[in-house]
Amino acid sequence: MMGMAALFFFLFLLLASFRQWIRQDVLPLQSILVLGSLVLVVMAMVFNVEFRVSQIFSAATLHPITATIAGFLLAGAVDAAGGFKAAAKILTRISQGRILGLSGTIFLLVNVPTIFAMPCGRVWAAALIPATIMFGMTVARLQNRPSLVPAIVFGLIVNAAASCGPSPLGGIGMIVEGTAGYALHAFSNSQQISIMVITILTMFLVAFFSKITVPMDEAGPENREVKTLPDSAYFAFFLYMAGLGAVFIFEPPVPIQTVLLVMTIFVMAVGNVGFKSLVAGIIIHPVTAMVAGFMMAGALMVTGGFEALTTLLVWLATHTPLGFVGVGVVLIYIPVIFPMPCGRITAAALLPGVLMFGMEVSKSTGIDHCLPVMLVGFVVCCAASCAPSPLGGIGGIGEGNLRLKSGITANALQISILLGAPVAGLIVAGIGLTNRMFMLDEMAVSIGIAVICGILTNILSGYKPCKPGGILGGILVGVLIMVL
Repeated sequence: MMGMAALFFFLFLLLASFRQWIRQDVLPLQSILVLGSLVLVVMAMVFNVEFRVSQIFSAATLHPITATIAGFLLAGAVDAAGGFKAAAKILTRISQGRILGLSGTIFLLVNVPTIFAMPCGRVWAAALIPATIMFGMTVARLQNRPSLVPAIVFGLIVNAAASCGPSPLGGIGMIVEGTAGYALHAFSNSQQISIMVITILTMFLVAFFSKITVPMDEAGPENREVKTLPDSAYFAFFLYMAGLGAVFIFEPPVPIQTVLLVMTIFVMAVGNVGFKSLVAGIIIHPVTAMVAGFMMAGALMVTGGFEALTTLLVWLATHTPLGFVGVGVVLIYIPVIFPMPCGRITAAALLPGVLMFGMEVSKSTGIDHCLPVMLVGFVVCCAASCAPSPLGGIGGIGEGNLRLKSGITANALQISILLGAPVAGLIVAGIGLTNRMFMLDEMAVSIGIAVICGILTNILSGYKPCKPGGILGGILVGVLIMVL
């Protein structure tokens, strides 16, 4: 009974925050989870549950926390050096060429966050929104379709949100890989391919079903002052790309945190970045969300909440038509049903329960890969869920820049995630986990799906499906997400 009470108390806290019964401006979700953890500890003491204080923090994994902080230091240095603005200018120049054109550049643009995955999608979203609006406005004017502007913007938004899943800089996938005992980056490629699909689905749903239009004279950043960037800004961005590429290709035998700090020092030297600008790049929200989620997970472990969750899910699987597979699907989609402002909250708090039930599903079905399939789907849903979150998710950045009603794109984002997340699971089931850099079957699947998405981008942009720009953009993105 104690475990069941703890479980329902946690679910009530999530629901109360999501439905705004507890106002976030009064008590942020992180504070709610910390206070909730303390309440569960008091309950355990009242009911004489034997535990040690250290068990409360036993669910915490320091590696993703320190990697996330190191990743934000690097992102802050690159941003302060003008590296992300340089990336936007490079994309602008590419769009004016004959090789990729507008459609190919748009597809490359909206997938940049996943190609160069940061520990939090807000880093890329904030940096690339102006360029994204500019491309959207250009295509919208050419095709006389204002709905293309929010379609392209929210394609970037959902891609940025989900990109913290495969990020090697302390992403959500690292939490799962470390906890479940898988190799680092084992889930990365399948996640990135899935995110491509989620992105193009979002663009189509926003363009053709959400019926959102943007006043052409208000949305465009064409009147904003365009500043000439110093050469150091471009050098900082290329140093960042080369450094991350080298980490993925050569896999140096040193912690990723050390590599990131060394790269940060080089970027600071090249871009003349001060300490204040460096620290300003750290986004506290994901770090505190992760810590709060770990605390709640530890409290649920102490009070038997995860055992209760597993018992409840097994009962539902054996006594309802859903079965083990159906209940597993519902469990995977919980982050999308109750989208939190940071996917680390749900990931850290529910991962032990997902892991335990995934083992039950594998045992009941006799299929060993059920567990990694569930885990990779759970990671994608957790990471992408901060896009439609009404509690300060990344979607608010796009809605604010386009002066849209808050939450107007939430349904389109959630449906896209629901439809696109299974792609990662299918890849893991059919090909397996990523165990080396160049896997030909993974590369073929990545390029094939990327080309299809590029063709759909041509159609969305008002061009013929066979336009080379979108196809070449698809090939380029498909290769980059496998290499980087």
